[in-house]
Amino acid sequence: MGKYGKKNKVSENLWDYNVCVLGESGIGKTTLMVETCEKTVGSDGYMIFNCGKEDGIDCLQDASYENIDTYKKFDEVTKDIIKNKDTDYPDLKIVVTDTLDQLFEIVEPEAVRRWNVENQGKKDFTQAKTLNQSWGGFGRGEEKVIEIILDRLWELKKVGVAFWCCGHVKTREIVDSYTGETYTSLSTNMMQKYFNGVKTKMHIVGIACIDREIIKESTGRKNVVTKKDITKNKVVSESRKIIFRDDNYGVDSKSRFAHIVDQIPLNSDDFIKALTDAVCNAKKDKKSNNISKKTTNIPVGNEVNKSIDNSTLGEENTENNEISNYPENLIEIARELFKNCKDKELKSEVRVIVKSFGKFDDVPEDELKNIYDKLK
Repeated sequence: MGKYGKKNKVSENLWDYNVCVLGESGIGKTTLMVETCEKTVGSDGYMIFNCGKEDGIDCLQDASYENIDTYKKFDEVTKDIIKNKDTDYPDLKIVVTDTLDQLFEIVEPEAVRRWNVENQGKKDFTQAKTLNQSWGGFGRGEEKVIEIILDRLWELKKVGVAFWCCGHVKTREIVDSYTGETYTSLSTNMMQKYFNGVKTKMHIVGIACIDREIIKESTGRKNVVTKKDITKNKVVSESRKIIFRDDNYGVDSKSRFAHIVDQIPLNSDDFIKALTDAVCNAKKDKKSNNISKKTTNIPVGNEVNKSIDNSTLGEENTENNEISNYPENLIEIARELFKNCKDKELKSEVRVIVKSFGKFDDVPEDELKNIYDKLK
């Protein structure tokens, strides 16, 4: 390897990754985060940012937290952690924003204030009173809010403090960017632009929801017009769970780890196991690849010409040549094949692969080849 370029090592520490859990109010998001942090980094290893009008921490005995009700307090606390990490916060590894939508809400006035300060004194300048009036409008105010939050979170990461968060959900209509089709998804309740700005930086996004079994039950009465039995829906069982992957895209989850389990019961032990297994499987993939390469015993450098008979080179490498025979514009071809695919199950399978990396442009070459092979 030359002067530049590094070999990444997948960390086994859960606190080296950014994790988000979205769910209905009261489903247990804050409890999950506190218990997970207590079990993995200890009571001094995390801090819950109780943001805005959230009060989920009130019922959790001895949970480590700080009330963040204004941007000034957010700025003060995070700067203190960054400046005094080694002396005052040596064990701190995770800050948990509870909730993400409230954090955006308290940062919005700061974005407006910065715009006014930056332009104060300019000829004919009128101070902005709303976010849409600042930074030139057309959504640039929201972009500034995202920038302020991400810049500070990355400063925390540089001193060894990971960013975890909770958020609320609602159902929304989503337009598929490749097919143009509309589907319903359980997603964030905040502005989609805000969520996407943070989601792209998360390693894992899980959706906490209640899985209900609903049956139709007869009321014993008949419709006087149709003469048919009148029925009603009845919940016969329900359970709380976290979804990391959904083939039907019914939830707006995400994972950068290819082998994370699809869903788990909503409790800290299963949550920790799911994250730990996902990390371990990522490391195993690399080890398996190394073993495979060693067993092929392929010579390198000048040894190639000595050990391979040129007369049989074509026969021995026919299979490898076929595997590597991909078009140069692989991503464009794969995207077009996906768009034109009529097999719903296959399309759903490919969509899961793409979503695990965020979007088509972020899919690595090996996975693009995998997608191409499937669709062809």
